[in-house]
Amino acid sequence: MSEKSGNHILVISDTKGVRRLVLDGLKYTLGRDEGNNIQIFSRFVSRQHAVMLRVRDENGGFIYRIFDGDLSGKASVNGVMINGKEKIVSYDLKNGDRITLAPNAEMQYLIE
Repeated sequence: MSEKSGNHILVISDTKGVRRLVLDGLKYTLGRDEGNNIQIFSRFVSRQHAVMLRVRDENGGFIYRIFDGDLSGKASVNGVMINGKEKIVSYDLKNGDRITLAPNAEMQYLIE
């Protein structure tokens, strides 16, 4: 799915509750530190836990690719898990993917 399919949404569930964000930027940093583009409220989430980059897909649209840790290569403490499977280093997100950063910090990626 690509930008032609609709809005890219990130539904975040953490210790502060549930919130929806429309993704339209080129890069997002995610983590516990307030300096991140997307702050995740959980003591189990690293200060700089993950990065999401907008990348072109094969249909001429875009998707988001998520990376564990920061762009310098430093991994997060608890990792990034997609759809309850093994931890990833990087992953091209698909509609409906569930992203787990910690036991009480999860997200869902949607294209609406």
